[in-house]
Amino acid sequence: MSATTVSHTLNGRRPVAEQTRRRVLAAIEELGYRPNVLARGLRTSRSQTIGLVIPDITNPFYPALARGLQDVLGPAGYDQIIGNTDGERRLERAALEQMIARQVDGLVFAVFNTHAEDLLPVIDAGIPVVRLGGRLVQRGVDVVHSDDEGGAREATRYLLERGYRRIGFVCGPAGEGPAAERVAGYRTALADAGGGEGAPVAGHAGGCDGAVVGGAGAEVRPGLVVRTHFSRQGGAEGAARLLDLPEPPDALLCANDVMAIGALDVALERGLRVPGDVAIMGFDDIEAASMVTPRLTTMANPAREIGRAGARRLLDRLEGRVAEPSSEMVIPSRLVRRESA
Repeated sequence: MSATTVSHTLNGRRPVAEQTRRRVLAAIEELGYRPNVLARGLRTSRSQTIGLVIPDITNPFYPALARGLQDVLGPAGYDQIIGNTDGERRLERAALEQMIARQVDGLVFAVFNTHAEDLLPVIDAGIPVVRLGGRLVQRGVDVVHSDDEGGAREATRYLLERGYRRIGFVCGPAGEGPAAERVAGYRTALADAGGGEGAPVAGHAGGCDGAVVGGAGAEVRPGLVVRTHFSRQGGAEGAARLLDLPEPPDALLCANDVMAIGALDVALERGLRVPGDVAIMGFDDIEAASMVTPRLTTMANPAREIGRAGARRLLDRLEGRVAEPSSEMVIPSRLVRRESA
């Protein structure tokens, strides 16, 4: 066989006759051949690697997202390098520098606190970037995200429709990205229910923002948005702060399911009935959401689908199939009704 025929058999980019393909694969098996990725990279000027930068590898949402990337990138011959940042801007910037140094062919970036200027070195290096989350429009960067604002708005409306009136929001640190979008959706729903009085009011000590509580008999109540960490412990701490208020919420909306499970921990420790005394609702619909007791009402945020969409857009960039300098793709979220709300 010619080297070209063997190459086409291995990379699958051009059709090879079935009989020929079988002969090549039989020879590979007999010889124990493994492709030399470094040599191939020197020849093609590509490393055949994609960088994935995420805030928390222990959050089940992100392994599912990585699996979605692998579904698309693996068959195309790419491996992944994963960097974990804990959602800190300093670590996010360091991860970007590391990906440039490793000469990745493309970058998928789940952002929390990164600013537009932080991505300029990656763009200047000619590396295609797909951001997962946020709404920032930036030349040279494609954005794929769930409908964070719309999902939080729907979640809040659902709680209002169920009769809850003092709805607290356990959110992550302030920053550009999903957290900001979900807070915006929460506030919009409350403002709509309250007849348009949607401006936040001043918070109080303890790091809480103010929010308007909507619905029949709506009134302004301070301190119903609390910012904490995107973790089970963070959710527990945020829920405890809200439940310690003189007039605690009758429902808690949490920015992700891991935080909502932390809120469930606190409610159960205090002997509160969920949803009898306080409703708890999450966001993402990770597998654990249906395993806890009571099972978690949440907004499905399809991580694997988002990963696949991001990977397809990255491949389009790498193979020159996209002309526009940037693009945005929104993956709809979906309400999942269970027992916790």
